[in-house]
Amino acid sequence: KGTKTDDLLLLDVVPLSLGVEMQGGVMAHVVPRNSPIPTIRKKTFTTTENNQTTVEFPIYEGERPMCADNNLLGQFELTGIPPAPSGTPELEVTFDIDANGILHVTAKDQSSGRSSDIRITNEKGRLSKADIERMVDEAEQFKQADEDQRERIASRNQLESYAFNVRSAVTDGASKLNTDEVEKVKSATRDALDWLDKNQLAAKEELEHRLSDLQQLCSPIMAKLHGGNSGNGCSAGGSCNGPKVEEVD
Repeated sequence: KGTKTDDLLLLDVVPLSLGVEMQGGVMAHVVPRNSPIPTIRKKTFTTTENNQTTVEFPIYEGERPMCADNNLLGQFELTGIPPAPSGTPELEVTFDIDANGILHVTAKDQSSGRSSDIRITNEKGRLSKADIERMVDEAEQFKQADEDQRERIASRNQLESYAFNVRSAVTDGASKLNTDEVEKVKSATRDALDWLDKNQLAAKEELEHRLSDLQQLCSPIMAKLHGGNSGNGCSAGGSCNGPKVEEVD
């Protein structure tokens, strides 16, 4: 009896997921682990600050949700982004891996056409087979703890973003409000941001409680400012250490 061995095609694959560091040190996976190469994958990101003209793109490989637990391959920045409200720019990031395993990452601002890129070879800063196996094992071992950390960072970013965006909106629209309302929001957001600085390891539940309290205080004033639509500030924004970029759904 014959076999079908001759019909099998052995494919090279991506040994670890590849992605970009976002606000809060979270890794946005762009190329999943075990993707056959060559491959091209794209994902769109946006800014997290108003009038942000530069975005850093640290590139990582690994399976953990936090970049600190993964392997940094390199980084580059995209400059000259036209000033716009946070969350407005569309920054398309392309991961292109050729048949030799060379990674070429490009970031392009869709509105201006400006782009920047980095080329990462297999020889520089890549992990050994043993390191890769260890990282995959650790990702499984710490799966629940990693998920808890990811959720905590997301809650922290949400509170920080809301505070910054509400404060910015009230400052810009101060003429539509009375002095007490403006000061009330500025004081509350200042307290929230000070609390964040002093409580770097705050639990998810505590962060959510703080956000709820801040929204209850600010929503009526924001409703007045926006003619009845209180909203929740803005989906993006905030100021934190590290890359000021987030993924677009």
